Amino acid sequence: MDRNELDSINERVTDRSEVFYWQTDRKITLDEAAGIWKDRHKPFDDAQIIRCVNDVLENDKLLELDKFDPNSQTSLGSVNHVRVGRLSSGKTVIVRCHPKGVINGYFHVESLASETARKEGLPSYGTYAVHDLKGGDNFSFQVCEKLPGTAMSKWLETRPEDERTLLYCVGRAMALVHRIKVEGFGPFDNDSAKTGKLIGLHGNFESAVKAGLSSNLEVLKGYGIFSHAEAEATIETFEKERKLMHCSAPVLVHNDFADWNLLTDGKAITGILDWDECVGSDPISDIACWSTFFKPERLAHMLEGYWSVAGKPPDFDRKFELLRFRYTISKMTLRTRRYTYQPTDFVKATIDAGKEHLRKSMDYFGI
Repeated sequence: MDRNELDSINERVTDRSEVFYWQTDRKITLDEAAGIWKDRHKPFDDAQIIRCVNDVLENDKLLELDKFDPNSQTSLGSVNHVRVGRLSSGKTVIVRCHPKGVINGYFHVESLASETARKEGLPSYGTYAVHDLKGGDNFSFQVCEKLPGTAMSKWLETRPEDERTLLYCVGRAMALVHRIKVEGFGPFDNDSAKTGKLIGLHGNFESAVKAGLSSNLEVLKGYGIFSHAEAEATIETFEKERKLMHCSAPVLVHNDFADWNLLTDGKAITGILDWDECVGSDPISDIACWSTFFKPERLAHMLEGYWSVAGKPPDFDRKFELLRFRYTISKMTLRTRRYTYQPTDFVKATIDAGKEHLRKSMDYFGI
């Protein structure tokens, strides 16, 4: 992409004011998304990463990077080029490099959210440095602590017998995150995070839930996932259920508390990673988001751990169903768009699973 194209993208991609889920609602075209993320690893050179990081680190310099492995657990995400390296002190660190030329706009939020969770006794990481894009052949990056453990998704590939125990631990950890109070709803203001405050961009929960809803439905109509009548009925459902979109005490919600973002030793959760979708929200939002990733039978085991820490709200069941419906709409928008430039069996499988989730939600609300 040339400089004018990147400038145009950067004016749009950091605006989260109408974002429900950033990867879904970022204001870029499919061609732009493909150009940025499809081959995001290729432009990075080890020598340049080390040089740029050391321009920011004051004393403890980055000496080396491990060879890049696209199949490692640090490469499970789909947004950043992630590397493992070592500082002169011997500390092992994670360097998260945003695609070249594209403003990140959330690394300060991620760092503050993680640090806040860590101060509350949760196993999240500390940050050594955040660098904002300065132009030219430059890139945004975050240098953070490497936490112990194996990605839970990797662990369960060879030790499936540990699943129930770990799901209980996931539920407990999520509930403890939800003890952290924040201001406002929806995505946080990155500039406020620089001053140590997590402040959501929306004044109320309903506004945050409805952000991007109409545009998501337009996309899904275009792909034949929703008919016009079903889309209209969905909008009406969210209007009729407005009483469920009330929350007077927003909390920190991770919004991607999935197996690939959690580290484990088989007995406990040893690391919480990737806060790049975190928001201020109702705690049930995190549970609803989590449920869209996995088979339904997993939920009961996770909630067993969650309710061991938190009390079950009286409106939980219906609010959970409404929020799961909202997340499924968002995830299906992301998956169908991504399939146009990543037509893999994996993405297709997530679309098929999402269709089943949608059908259950639509049946629940009589659509």
